Amino acid sequence: DLDLGLYEEATEKCDKVLLCLESSPEIHRMAAYIEGEALLFLARRYIQEGKFGSCLSHLEKGIARLLALPLNEKLSADSYYCEVKLLGDLYSSGNSLPSYVFATASPSQDKEHERKMGHLAVEVENQISFMMKGERAYTLALEFGKNEDENEDDNKCLIAAALTDLGSNLLSQARVVSTALGEGSGGGTNTALSDLTSQSCLIKDLITRSINAYLSAVDTSPLEAPAWCGLGCALIAADPLLSQHAFSRALQIDPSLADSWSHISLLYADFDTKKCSEILDYLTQVEDTPLMWIGRGFLLEKTSREWKDKDLAREGCLTKAADAYRAALQIMQHPAALLGLSLTCRRADPGLQNSNNLVYSSLADHASKLESRMSMLIHQNLTGDGNIGASYVSGLTQLEEVLNGHVGFGGLDLATEANAALSRARTYSNNEKESERDMAPCEIDLSIRLSLRLDRTAEFPYELMKNAKEKALSISPSQCPVETTDLRNPCNELDEARNSVLLNPESGEVWLIFAKMLAQELSVEAKDNTMLSSAIAAAKKAYGLFRERVVNATLLTPRRQASQVKSIEYSDKSVVSSLPPACLFSESMSLISMLEEIEALNNGGKPSVSERSFISLQECLLLDPSNPFAAASIALKTH
Repeated sequence: DLDLGLYEEATEKCDKVLLCLESSPEIHRMAAYIEGEALLFLARRYIQEGKFGSCLSHLEKGIARLLALPLNEKLSADSYYCEVKLLGDLYSSGNSLPSYVFATASPSQDKEHERKMGHLAVEVENQISFMMKGERAYTLALEFGKNEDENEDDNKCLIAAALTDLGSNLLSQARVVSTALGEGSGGGTNTALSDLTSQSCLIKDLITRSINAYLSAVDTSPLEAPAWCGLGCALIAADPLLSQHAFSRALQIDPSLADSWSHISLLYADFDTKKCSEILDYLTQVEDTPLMWIGRGFLLEKTSREWKDKDLAREGCLTKAADAYRAALQIMQHPAALLGLSLTCRRADPGLQNSNNLVYSSLADHASKLESRMSMLIHQNLTGDGNIGASYVSGLTQLEEVLNGHVGFGGLDLATEANAALSRARTYSNNEKESERDMAPCEIDLSIRLSLRLDRTAEFPYELMKNAKEKALSISPSQCPVETTDLRNPCNELDEARNSVLLNPESGEVWLIFAKMLAQELSVEAKDNTMLSSAIAAAKKAYGLFRERVVNATLLTPRRQASQVKSIEYSDKSVVSSLPPACLFSESMSLISMLEEIEALNNGGKPSVSERSFISLQECLLLDPSNPFAAASIALKTH
């Protein structure tokens, strides 16, 4: 089942074996190990699906299975090695989860651990504590490996594998801590991983120990390609030149190692764009990885900056960069791809604003902003708001919705949180003066080579963001554009609503407003069948127009005027014709159901929800779970 990818089936079968009292201890031990492997694979799948709670529960279940195994003196060291190493893999997988998943975990009772983690949030401390158990498991696996004959080639590979996993665990801990400190660059902060390596003793100690573990691995088995690749990853923040050497050595040993190709291409992206593109071409022949497409997107973004005075060419580069990030997301939901897509998918071609493309331009602008916002939301959910720049962009996109009248004022809180995160990062980077007496010694000098450090002096547009927040605070709902006003609280008078219907007979929105105004009049004029019939007819008309827009949705493409510029520089993107918001569709359906029930009561019926209305109300909730009338009516029916 494991070989076939049937992990759920494998877990169920192992559970049955473990519940069977007649099975021998050896079978029980084998079942626990196999179930641990299956649960690890399932946890990794749930990470990609965004099911972080399920991922953690599967990891904890696998850990519990392995910890419950009794000691057996008859077992060989190799058997214990495999079990303990799997235990380390389960604990180490916690690095892929956002820190807020660990908010409910029990805090560590280790005083030394509390002293080291004193400046971090509780959930981050819990996450690091979880991963440290994996560090101890790898250390124990290393001891089991050393108990065998160290001169045997197979045993050397086991020792090197344990050391490589230990180094990866320590490096992951360093990245979790750097993210918690607001990893990012710009805005006058020194919070990139390379900066934190030289300023934070905790991060420097973790990276130093990680480098030592990788060095021990390559000393034990010089042909261990993953160890060389891990060493390159650990050295990126301290010495890019030595990191390049480590990646190159890994590729000499194993040219099919996709991770080495990916990381060395990203390393070149900052220093040699042409070389980076060549490496990405090689990676294309090895494996389709998300980092390959992320690298392509990053290079296209850099190219777009060279076309400052040519809007069409710049838009073409950004559109292709967004396509590259979308290709990366088809492989897996990588946070870097989500962030890149959020920043590049917004269209900016001024040529679309001419009279031939007004409809297309409006729809494309709305679709791109929605895609940008959703990508940023998923990114923040995956990373736990750790990136300073992403937090600012997320806050600003919500401010944009506030200023356009689409949402309430929640964006202000998010922007304020981003500002607080930046302030914490500045405070930490300026005041971090921990003692280095507990630092692990390292054979490699971790001082940053100044000639290889990139300039990160660009400032955030503080004044512009301040003005945007002040404008959002001062705006009132009455100042919002008519088309974005919340239709659940219409302020138009009945005559105005009737005039709007006459002027816009094909607009479902105005028909819905008209129906709601008629429904409000019913509360004043009891049993007015004429008014009730008109309200039902208006609500059904709104529903019919909304449904027609959904059923007959089409793809629209821009009609470009003749131009001397090569069209290949720009990637045209078709967009779906205007679709009604699901909340309005749901509201029209629930309004029809309510008015029909009122009509039945007026005709002498009983106050109940018919079977047909009940199904319609369920559809309303599927479209808009926050629809209060649908929820209340279904609750009345079920009780």
